[in-house]
This record gives sequence, structure tokens and C-alpha cells, in this order.
Amino acid sequence: MIALEDCLPMAQGFQKDGKKWHSHVLSPGCRFNPYPDQYAAVVEDDEAHIAYIAVSDGFPAVDKQLVKMLHGDDILDGGHPSSAESELGDQSPLLRRLIEIDELGQPWHHHMNFPDCALNPHRGHWAITVETTDEQFAESYEDEPRDILRAIEVRYFANLNRHIAAAN
Repeated sequence: MIALEDCLPMAQGFQKDGKKWHSHVLSPGCRFNPYPDQYAAVVEDDEAHIAYIAVSDGFPAVDKQLVKMLHGDDILDGGHPSSAESELGDQSPLLRRLIEIDELGQPWHHHMNFPDCALNPHRGHWAITVETTDEQFAESYEDEPRDILRAIEVRYFANLNRHIAAAN
């Protein structure tokens, strides 16, 4: 276990050293989360196959920085032309199903699985996994699915903001 404030410096160190790494946020109730009532931030050292976990009472804001480090500064930009849901939905049954779930207002979260990720149901390939309270489904890709991920990230943060607002 590490402190939440150590996640960003750790990731920056991996990046500076040219190490392969990635991160996750595990939501409360996530099947991978050993802390069922809290969020957890995970930074994985893909070369050493070590996952470092930090507990957080609320959504760990550091995630947005980590996601941008991994996938580019525009990964959270809504309205990005290459992430139009109408076009991507034709290519991605996962995205189509996720849109249905989100429009029903059901809580959900996702995991972007790097090929060597410990959580990856399709080891050796890129994958995205979606979890709801009732189901889990995944889709695999030969290359990093940045456009599909961007559409999901934008929708995820809108969903998260709605749920936070409703709780307050």
C-alpha cells in the first residue's frame, strides 16, 4: 500500500525512467477493489509486475493526471471529433451497451486494460472492461482504443459528477 499523494510522483518516475506502467481507479464495490466502501488508486509497474494501491475516501483526483500521462492531454475532451459515439458505436458493442446503461442512470465504471495488466480478461491485447452492479463485460482490441476510451472517459466523468451531485 502507498499513500495517495505518492501515486503521481511514482508514475512520473516510471515515465522518466522509460518504464512501462499504467493506472486504475477502483470504485467502491468494484470486484477488484479490496476496500469495498472506498475508492482505490492503483499504479502498476508493468515491467516488475507490481501493483501499488492507495486508498481514497472520495474519487482520487490524481486519476485525471495519470490518465492524461498515459493516453494524451485530450483523452478527457468532450466533443473530440474522433470520439463521436454515433460512429464508434458501430464498431464497438461495448460502447453501445455502455450508452444504454448510462442512459438508464445505472451506476457503472470501467477499466482500461493494458496488454500486460493484472486485471485484463484478454491478456496480450488491449481491452476495456465495464462493470455495473449486475454485469461485467469486456471488449479486446489489437491497438490502443484511444477514441473509444475517450468517449467512455467523457461519459464516465459526466456520470460520476451526476452521482456526486445527487449524493450532496
